[in-house]
Amino acid sequence: MTRRYSGWMFGTFLLIILLSGCRAGVQSETVIIPDNEETDHAPQSSSSFQVKAIYRLPDEYMNEGYWLGWDSADSIVGLFKTSGIPEQFNLKRLTYPYEHSGNIKEIRSNPQMELSPDGKYAAQTTASNTGLKMVSLKDEKETEIKTLSIGGQEYVQDISWSGNSQYLSYLVLNASEGEKSSVHIYDMQTHASKKYEFKDFEKGDTLLSINVSDDGRSALFTLFESNRPGKTVIKFGRVTGSNIEIIYKHEIGREQNTWISNDQFAFLGPDGTLYEYDQRNSELSVILENVSAFKFSDNRKFIAYSLKGEDAVYVGKMQGRNVLYREPVYHGIVPLDTYWNMDNTKLLIQGSNAFVNSHAVQTDFTRGPSFIIELE
Repeated sequence: MTRRYSGWMFGTFLLIILLSGCRAGVQSETVIIPDNEETDHAPQSSSSFQVKAIYRLPDEYMNEGYWLGWDSADSIVGLFKTSGIPEQFNLKRLTYPYEHSGNIKEIRSNPQMELSPDGKYAAQTTASNTGLKMVSLKDEKETEIKTLSIGGQEYVQDISWSGNSQYLSYLVLNASEGEKSSVHIYDMQTHASKKYEFKDFEKGDTLLSINVSDDGRSALFTLFESNRPGKTVIKFGRVTGSNIEIIYKHEIGREQNTWISNDQFAFLGPDGTLYEYDQRNSELSVILENVSAFKFSDNRKFIAYSLKGEDAVYVGKMQGRNVLYREPVYHGIVPLDTYWNMDNTKLLIQGSNAFVNSHAVQTDFTRGPSFIIELE
């Protein structure tokens, strides 16, 4: 009995040593995959997501610009070319019943523009991407955020808002330093920008986007890594002083990602798996599989998504990491952009016709039909 016990203890001790050696230098993470019954056979209910009405937006907006999102529960805002005037655009508002739009402001350039989630402001790059300013949709007042020297080699790129509209983040590309990018975060409460340096970024890495958490203490980056040609990764970093320290990274299939809370974020893997990562316990969980695009509602209680190889939009209810009552709400469109309205009762879907190459569509203003789907 004593020999058996001693042998068992020695074997256990040896196993612990081997496992400790394997883990050295490698970041651990726990992957949680829901049971098949939860993933493939979520409860269905014909009353969960019934479509109350579908509004096809006027065709005049199909190929002349794009929608930015909602500025109220019943109105959307978009940026469109001015007929007959090259390089002039109009910021327009389309209100229920979504038939006729009104102009908000004329813009004499072809800017990158992002609407704040609360619908109050539109951030836009200035001419030749040499600056960044913010426009109030209420009174058209403009606020300069960043101004770079004209004719210099610095450019603003990739504007994004935090989910609570408090932080506006952007990258500044310095072409004279081998296209090195720096991260800037503007605080809407203090009306000041801060510049952050990177830790754990290699020379030659190409930053693609930044996404700041609601508390401003963390950020998600997508980038091409110089040592892995053709691969795109997402990196999660914490803001510490004037630096951003990278904590976690994972290969992704496309740039789309979103914060679920200040500690959790979701992203798409290369195979279309929709993951959730929780920094508190380093857990990586599977939410859905075979996903081509997704959009959470602002309160994170609902999700709209599309599946690879399908021309349909699905809606589901979030219960923890499970998606319940998954039902198609529209067929015949490949969604490029999806936006929930403020009270989570309507979806703005901007897309291409079925089987159109979405990557080609996204390179210019040529887009397919847009719809607003009202849910009961």
